[in-house]
Amino acid sequence: MKVVALCLAAAFACTPALANEAQRQETIARIVEAQGLQDMFQQQIDVSRASAVEMGQRTFKKILLEAGVPEGKEDPRLAEIFGRYVERCATMFTAKELVSTWAGAYGKGLSDSELKQILAHYRSPLGKKDVQASQVAMASFAKTMLVESEKRVNDSVVQLMSEIKAVVGK
Repeated sequence: MKVVALCLAAAFACTPALANEAQRQETIARIVEAQGLQDMFQQQIDVSRASAVEMGQRTFKKILLEAGVPEGKEDPRLAEIFGRYVERCATMFTAKELVSTWAGAYGKGLSDSELKQILAHYRSPLGKKDVQASQVAMASFAKTMLVESEKRVNDSVVQLMSEIKAVVGK
């Protein structure tokens, strides 16, 4: 009987903590919505997906050229395989998955009161302007990072092929 009473007492003691956590997660969900994170992540995914396919095609050609395969002599099946690979890489995560992961990590060091203040900020006229500015910045940021990524991938491919050639003796 004592065990049952202890279990009931523990269950009742946890109920307010679970309710507080549910309220906290609801506040975070509202912050995520107010910030427009899903739209921003989707915007980045859309820009990345389109650019990744083009960049993948150029990278594939660079790999073949560095490997000594003359232009026009590549096996089209390899290009198709590489294209599918790049497409899979470009769509590894959905905006919903990114938002869910971000929301799960957000606010760990913030009190419930601070979360409510943050939500109030994003719902205010200034907060809405902040969200709009972030969305505009994300488009520019994503494009800039893609251009820089392609430069770095190209440099990396040259280095990779140089090291492979050194090992295989070409």
